[in-house]
Amino acid sequence: MPLPPTCPTPDCDDRLWKDTAHTSTDWDNWRWWCCRCRKQWYPTAEQLQDFRYGTSRPAAAHRDPRAAHR
Repeated sequence: MPLPPTCPTPDCDDRLWKDTAHTSTDWDNWRWWCCRCRKQWYPTAEQLQDFRYGTSRPAAAHRDPRAAHR
């Protein structure tokens, strides 16, 4: 699964959290939440897909570097 995006607020660079605590109408109804700014954002259509079931594209930047040496 890819890393969550960073906060879009200019003065903040924290990673966002997938907040499902305050969205109880649907299992797929969630928002991005920044703990530092205490703001929420709607995920994009691509983020909904990537964070619903996992990524649909390879996550080359997040692979274990030790696997290439074997």
